[in-house]
Amino acid sequence: MSVKTKFFISSIIMLVLPVFLMALISAFILVLLAGYFPGVAIEIKGLAPTLYNPLLRRYVMLWIIVLIIVVAGCCAGVTAYLTKTILAPLKGMSDAMERLTSGDLDCEILSSGDGEIREVYDAIERLRLRLKLSVSDEIMREEEHRMLIANISHDLKTPITSIKGYVEGLRDGVAANPAMTKRYLDTILAKADTLETMVNNLSLYSKLNAGSEYDIKEYNILDFAAEVLDEYEIDLKNAGMTAALAGESLASAFDRAKMKRVFSNVIENAVKYKDPDAGGSIGITVSRDGDFAVIAFADTGIGISEDDEKRVFETFFRADKARNMNVSGNGLGLSICDRIVREHGGRMWMRGNGENPGATVYIRLKISGENKGERKD
Repeated sequence: MSVKTKFFISSIIMLVLPVFLMALISAFILVLLAGYFPGVAIEIKGLAPTLYNPLLRRYVMLWIIVLIIVVAGCCAGVTAYLTKTILAPLKGMSDAMERLTSGDLDCEILSSGDGEIREVYDAIERLRLRLKLSVSDEIMREEEHRMLIANISHDLKTPITSIKGYVEGLRDGVAANPAMTKRYLDTILAKADTLETMVNNLSLYSKLNAGSEYDIKEYNILDFAAEVLDEYEIDLKNAGMTAALAGESLASAFDRAKMKRVFSNVIENAVKYKDPDAGGSIGITVSRDGDFAVIAFADTGIGISEDDEKRVFETFFRADKARNMNVSGNGLGLSICDRIVREHGGRMWMRGNGENPGATVYIRLKISGENKGERKD
């Protein structure tokens, strides 16, 4: 029932109920008078009745007193009813706002009262949930920033220390021959590349958090994967790995530079985490699943545990196997990739190959274009 309807009904009750009750009481009193005092007379002169019997006057006074009591009782009853059904929920609403103001966002605000009041309660509850989510997100961001600083500081310190050591060795003449000098310089270059990767990851991570814009166009996924894979031909060869690409010719709309970052990161991880005692391989397949294209990157590396499958895309997370291999990384790469894929309306996940070596990374993207196999750039 709405508040407006409740006030209307209450007004009707306050008018009708006293009249109805007094009509019954008056009829009862008249019956008593007629039964016990049949000789009582009332003479009307003009507009004012003249009461000749003192006892009759007492009955009239009693009738007036009963009238006042009935009217007062009806008013009190209606007021109590309105207080319980309207003012009490409003007081609860005020208390809820006080709790929100004081920072208590865990207390659920349940709907109470009439339609309009329930709508306000629901609006306050939605506000509470949004505030709680906003606070949780802010706490999570602050925690991520603290972890970012801690991880970046730690990860930058290692290559910088190594570079300083090798530079000091070159300056002090420790590299006594050209072969040793070349090894020192190659190590310095590798550490510098590691630093560059970390800085690039940090830069992209910051841009994504700030709301980076996407240049969306349609591309043939199979052709795009072939282009990215070609860029790693030398890296795969140096790692003793083979590569294969197969599947359907499907088109999808995405930001070329950012999606290249995703594909490149997955291929680089396959190279970094290959079995040290074996050559290894990576196979990329493109298949169709309804209105989506699924790109699978299957490698024969160290694999991943079932527990780590659920956490591998978390920011700063690194699996135990990766840490044990002493491979450089700050846990941002796959987190950034997952963020990019999700912002394209897709999904990214990883599965181990069970008892077999390696793992498979899956990327799911929406198929677009009238001709699903036609490249449109």
